[in-house]
Amino acid sequence: MFRLLVIAAFLAASAHAYSEGAPRAACGDLTPQHGAKLQTIKPPYSISGPPHVLKGETVKLTLGGDKFLGFMIQARDGQNRPVGQFKVLDTKAQTLDCSGPQDTLTHLRAQKDSPISGVSFEWQPPAGYKGNVKFMATVVQTGFVYWVGRVTKDVDVE
Repeated sequence: MFRLLVIAAFLAASAHAYSEGAPRAACGDLTPQHGAKLQTIKPPYSISGPPHVLKGETVKLTLGGDKFLGFMIQARDGQNRPVGQFKVLDTKAQTLDCSGPQDTLTHLRAQKDSPISGVSFEWQPPAGYKGNVKFMATVVQTGFVYWVGRVTKDVDVE
């Protein structure tokens, strides 16, 4: 019985460990450090917004779909490097400095009893940047059900 309680406490702690945002260890491959197997089926999430932005301006996008507990989003260039800066528009989001200042967006104060139904944000391309970026998101539905980098959206910077 004691063993079962210890295992249950460990599992509960690991699933709740990142309620204040994704860890920096996830910056490179957007993989949560939950220790569970990632999902390979099509995710029930998407990123919506315009397909292009003028250089020097910001674009507003929204991550939505089924309710979720956590997320991590980056805009990546053709060499798969994080680019640009995010601006927080929602109290359930915060920026994270991975490769540069504010180049990653993640959840804030995730709670099992109050899942996120969607999050809006703005992104600004780097000065002088022109070309395509791919927004890549990891979305955590529960501590043990998540999709890594499978929620995407292409945006052209003109």
